[in-house]
Amino acid sequence: MTLPTPRIDLRPERGALPSGGGTVRALVDLAVDFPPSEREREPLSLALVIDRSGSMSGAPLQHAKQAAVAAVTALRDGDRVAVVAYDQQVDLVVPSTAVGEDRGPIANAIAAVRAGGTTALHAGWVEGCTQVLTAPVASGLGRVVLLSDGLANVGVTDPSAIAEDVARVTADGVTTSTIGLGRQFDEGLLRHLADAGGGSFTFVESPEQLDGLFETELAGLSALRGRRVTLELRGRGVRFVNALGGARLAGGGPAGTTLELPDLIAGLPREFLVTLEVEPGAAIDGLRLAWHDTFTQAPETLDADLDVPTLPDAQIAHRPVVEPVASAVRVAKSAEVMQRVEELTRRGRLPEAESTLEALRVEVAAWPADDAREARLADVTHLLEAVRARDDALARKRSFHARYEHERGVRAGALHAMAVRERDWTDAYKAHKAPPPAAERSFALLRADGSQARVEVVVGDLTTQRVDAIVNPSNRGLFGTAGVDGAVHRRGGPDLTAACREIGGIKYGQAVVTPGFRLPAGRVIHTTTHPWKGGQFDELATLEAAYAASFEIARRLRLRTLALPAIGTGAYGYPADVATEVAVNVTLRALLQPGELALVRFVLFDPPMAELYRRVWAQAVPRAATPRAEAAS
Repeated sequence: MTLPTPRIDLRPERGALPSGGGTVRALVDLAVDFPPSEREREPLSLALVIDRSGSMSGAPLQHAKQAAVAAVTALRDGDRVAVVAYDQQVDLVVPSTAVGEDRGPIANAIAAVRAGGTTALHAGWVEGCTQVLTAPVASGLGRVVLLSDGLANVGVTDPSAIAEDVARVTADGVTTSTIGLGRQFDEGLLRHLADAGGGSFTFVESPEQLDGLFETELAGLSALRGRRVTLELRGRGVRFVNALGGARLAGGGPAGTTLELPDLIAGLPREFLVTLEVEPGAAIDGLRLAWHDTFTQAPETLDADLDVPTLPDAQIAHRPVVEPVASAVRVAKSAEVMQRVEELTRRGRLPEAESTLEALRVEVAAWPADDAREARLADVTHLLEAVRARDDALARKRSFHARYEHERGVRAGALHAMAVRERDWTDAYKAHKAPPPAAERSFALLRADGSQARVEVVVGDLTTQRVDAIVNPSNRGLFGTAGVDGAVHRRGGPDLTAACREIGGIKYGQAVVTPGFRLPAGRVIHTTTHPWKGGQFDELATLEAAYAASFEIARRLRLRTLALPAIGTGAYGYPADVATEVAVNVTLRALLQPGELALVRFVLFDPPMAELYRRVWAQAVPRAATPRAEAAS
């Protein structure tokens, strides 16, 4: 298979160098396409290192475990995962294990992690590295992901010393990403570790942000094309004096002609805003890109000629600024403002931070309309909410993370596009390389006409189910913004969202249907129920109506296979036991009626909910339709 050649370019802000010398800003563009068809990629090795210190008790630890289960779900068969939990002591919850069809035991082990005492962050990270380093995978395809809400206060606690160890292991081919949970973690430490580890830093403040998080993380590993990437400027009298977007001067020392760049990842274009020092009579001949290729397992180089003219200063002054360079400069300046806002929030000067953000919002709104403007406006609006609420801890975290995202040099939407491509490849892989997923438990039902139907209860991801239709628990506006609903819309793509916008909305207890678009399922049945308010507002009747309306659509469309989640038990807050009784009773009535529906699969996020469903189904199946329990194979 012929591998795509990377593309590298350098564009001065006015398209030329000044003959009299001076300082020039320029944009370095780097990209490499995916291979024309997916190769049989090497297995990945992931270590999930979970902070279980006392401060993680409650929502932060629950979010960390939810993220860990999502990561295990996103892996392909044959990939490896280890799970480490730490407080003042480190426990190996799951040693490095090749994952297969049945991931329930790993999910169960994660669910059993409980909060403890203090925080031996370095020791937990070391154990994660040990698990990855001992796994039989290719260099560069191993990653440690640290999930924490705190800081290091046991064992090695100096951030510089920890970062040095992270950088040392990165040189051995194991990268590190960090996820900050809640409001107490040391954002500087977690970013420092991610930068040293060649990974990413993410701030998670709500469960909705976990949707797709690890798909992006794993996509970056799966699409890794090159490591130890450098860029050499060839010519005379021109030097790099500054670089943004994750690039840095080689060796971190004085200005020179070489930059060290982040990993080369297929499908993830990067932009680096650089500052050049130009001597009189200088010229740029070209660029040399060098990297260690993870496909060929050999060092590779690419020489790119450049056509950068040298013009008199007066002539250059009248040339327009190249728009991509201008856009990068605007983003860089906005990052500087975000840094000021972060400093103001750190010192408790929230009114001043608010006025600074208001001015930035006006400035960004005046930018030319593009993805960069929309992304920056969203960041500023999100941060303003915390500042106006005078929530200094949340404002500090949001401003720090927004600045980090500004400085990464990744184009808006690029990470999502890469994750979608990885998801599509994984779906195709599962469809052609692996057998259909076995149910963890199934129950056979005998209808009066002699036909049979089956109910399955599985732990998994609703959006990956290859069935005639899935049921999406949405809201009255069909907005697709959070939880399972958000995941369905992201997986289904913009056409799915547009179809819901065209419908406009539904009442509580109603259901509507759209095509599945990018989803493996052929259709999506969207329904909604009233948020739980103690059971005094006919919530259970509304929930029953939502299930019944969904089954009525399935009957009308003559569907044979249907997958559902536990409607209402997420953000809408229904008690799991009563919501499960409703789901089972309505499903039982629907399946015992003559019709085409032959399989209903309940796809649940965590093992405890699945176990509850199994118990209720075992009690509800009529004696005349003896339940047939089948262990997962």
